[in-house]
Amino acid sequence: MTSTSLFLLVWTPVAILASRARGHGLVLACLPVRMHWCSQQNPKPRGGEMISTDSNSPTPRIMARLPWSAKHRQRLEQIFTPSEIVYVDRQDHAAIAQALQTCEIALIDGVMDDRYLDAPHLKWVHCDQSGLDGYAPQALADSDLIVTSSKGRSGPVLAEHAVFFMLSLAYRAPALARAQRHRVWGIRDQETLRGLYGKKVCIVGYGATGSSLARQCSTFDMDITAFRRKDIEADVPGVKMFCSARRDQLADALQGADFIVLCASLNNDSYRMVSAREISAMAPGGFLINMARGQLVDEEAMIAALKSGHLAGAGLDVTDPNEPLPPWHRLWSAPNVMITPHFTPQMPDRTARTLDMLEENYGRFQRGEPLLHRFTQEDVFSCAPEMTPFRGRHRLMSAWRRFGRWLS
Repeated sequence: MTSTSLFLLVWTPVAILASRARGHGLVLACLPVRMHWCSQQNPKPRGGEMISTDSNSPTPRIMARLPWSAKHRQRLEQIFTPSEIVYVDRQDHAAIAQALQTCEIALIDGVMDDRYLDAPHLKWVHCDQSGLDGYAPQALADSDLIVTSSKGRSGPVLAEHAVFFMLSLAYRAPALARAQRHRVWGIRDQETLRGLYGKKVCIVGYGATGSSLARQCSTFDMDITAFRRKDIEADVPGVKMFCSARRDQLADALQGADFIVLCASLNNDSYRMVSAREISAMAPGGFLINMARGQLVDEEAMIAALKSGHLAGAGLDVTDPNEPLPPWHRLWSAPNVMITPHFTPQMPDRTARTLDMLEENYGRFQRGEPLLHRFTQEDVFSCAPEMTPFRGRHRLMSAWRRFGRWLS
């Protein structure tokens, strides 16, 4: 590459595949992606002017690895004006490596990796997703790098998804659907079914999702307990709060619960936090709902409780440890388990909510104030054993998904 920076207009084919359940087909489109490329030896020009590589520059250099629409990019540029934003593709590792040599802020979809931790001038990385457990080493907590997430932007719909599981399991919706397909009127033991009214639910993790879920459960007049890390009172009247900061035990919060709903983040303290002890504290015939991370639950204990009947069912939007769940996994055949593919219908203003977070945090960044949803020592996750998927797993799973969608 010459010492002169180049401007490229790239028409990038983007394939978007949505399930038939959402009413979409296969769409192949060409979207313009604007990228500024620069050599490592020279700073990026804009409008013929050279931008300093001094890390104390009042207009920080920003790299964006975000597959957003032109409308959302326009607002992004307004938030960070007059700074220049360098757009890079997720798969273009050379462009990412080059941008990381000079940028001070990185906005990325998905999780970060060692490249960002090693970047010489990088001060802040925003990961456009809820959890940061995908890359949460101790080295990140020990560094000066600020890492934030879009935590909380989808809280209301995640809570809604949890209620979908709760109602479906309480009403035995899968059995009713099977009876309907076979033109059978009614199901076995239907007179024993009970709704959510007056039942006890324990919400584990009381952030945006947990708070939204508490409000929704209160409409069913449920007895609500919650368990969280920090000693902060609930914002919903009638919620009895337990917290680890006061040395409360999760088993105490779960005593006699008909439902446990997991909304907690995954870290070294929460790994396998729901074991046989916690499940046994629940009322017989209870239900386990996991909207957070599969590794919060001891899978062996959960399946044992399902087989014994102590758990009447489980609703899982996440699985441990690999997703998508392979077709040979025992969870597919576990009794009374509903599985959704780590997918919740999006908030209608999901990206706008992320932009609101970025605008707030950029103002804090400029003023030297603490940023919202920042990675801390409490978020370190390094205790889980590393899993190495067998060779060819990705191709096999892709072929199986295509076949399954064709059947459906």
